[in-house]
Amino acid sequence: MMDPAETSERDVLDVAHRLAIAHLAGLAERPPASPPVRQSFADLPVTGAGAAQALADFDARWGKHLSGSPGPRYWGFINGGVTPAALAADWLCSTYDQNGQVSEGPGALIEEETIGLLRDLLAIPECYSGNFVSGGTMANMSGLAIALQRLGAKTQVDVSEQGVAALGPVRVLSGECHGTIGKAAALLGLGRAAVERLPQEVDRERVDLAALERRLTELRGTPVIVVGNAGTVTTGDFDDLDVVGSLAHKFGAHFHVDAAFGLFAALSRRHAHLLRGIEHADTIASDAHKWLNVPFDSGFLFTRDQDAQLQMFKTVSNYLSQPTPGVFNPQHLCPETSRRLRALPAWVTLHAYGKTGYAALVERCTGYAEELARRIADEPGFECVSPVRFNVVCFRLLTRNGRADDQETKAFVDRVAKDGQVFVTRSSFKGSPCVRLAFLNWRTDLRDLDVAMQAFLACR
Repeated sequence: MMDPAETSERDVLDVAHRLAIAHLAGLAERPPASPPVRQSFADLPVTGAGAAQALADFDARWGKHLSGSPGPRYWGFINGGVTPAALAADWLCSTYDQNGQVSEGPGALIEEETIGLLRDLLAIPECYSGNFVSGGTMANMSGLAIALQRLGAKTQVDVSEQGVAALGPVRVLSGECHGTIGKAAALLGLGRAAVERLPQEVDRERVDLAALERRLTELRGTPVIVVGNAGTVTTGDFDDLDVVGSLAHKFGAHFHVDAAFGLFAALSRRHAHLLRGIEHADTIASDAHKWLNVPFDSGFLFTRDQDAQLQMFKTVSNYLSQPTPGVFNPQHLCPETSRRLRALPAWVTLHAYGKTGYAALVERCTGYAEELARRIADEPGFECVSPVRFNVVCFRLLTRNGRADDQETKAFVDRVAKDGQVFVTRSSFKGSPCVRLAFLNWRTDLRDLDVAMQAFLACR
């Protein structure tokens, strides 16, 4: 029992199956978000308890503290749930335990095929290659890394060999970019100060085009990365990608689009126009954990310039295959070498529900966002700060003295969390505190809007 060789895999998987089914069955009653409960850490046992007992011990110690984040009312961040098909495939991903980095095995072929499915689903032109990474953060970092390699090639600088310092100062221009852009700049040696947040349009989170053109004119001759945003966190706004991309190319900048969740607007007849001009992008970052509703660890990236990607991420070794232009080999195209076959859940869920299934999910959830915004706007004490442009709802609290301040807004959000029916988060829009939430979980239905409104009114 204390040796893996003495373990019955069937028995252990039966225990895991029972725990999983019990957790899923209780999602409706489990609070969407659970506050951290501090307890003394467990000691490492000298003699193991066996796999089945270890699972039972974990459930006894931590099970009741786990949040209901896969459930229908976890709206505080931009997280999908996990479809039944993706859940089953993720179990098999660990069972198969394939190394996704090597082209000598089937893992790379499965990933390349899955990227093709995503390209078809999201109407991405064939000229883009793609690959999976660990999440949206790494997708953005990979896009900016490729940008540095491409910018260096214009002045005969090989950034992967000579380092980013050989490029000289690099500027990253954006409007309301995600915090991972600053993190990527830090990791890549540019520094967070290289990221310039330009003025935005009045009452919008999209970049002011005149301000962008002025800054690009001032920086002429300097290596520049322009980050377009397809879906901002606070209000779900989209930059005018057509004009932003055209300006970036006019001034010789690399155009990166952060479309972590906004890329799936391509599936909606009502929202596809928000992505007009995305074909100008040199790199596109997205995340299958969002609208695709697969488990975490499923970011992906599209790029026009696979050669620059290969030069940046190639693994140089005398015992590995050499990088070959035009050949899909993840070990030469990704930050990681050892990597799980994270494409498998995406492959299975795409085949399970198809293009029409995911299009219906997008239309359904964006419709819920519009309906909830209408209900909020109809209630005294609340004010929507922005129209629903895709799947994000953003609103303010109103008090006798006007709009609620940050402390009052925090108190409201804390009360909602304590109530335990729905999870939302705070943010700030144009310097004013607000509450925001996002719909993209396959489990959400209209009844959840009723529950949410009851919670908001009770906690107001």
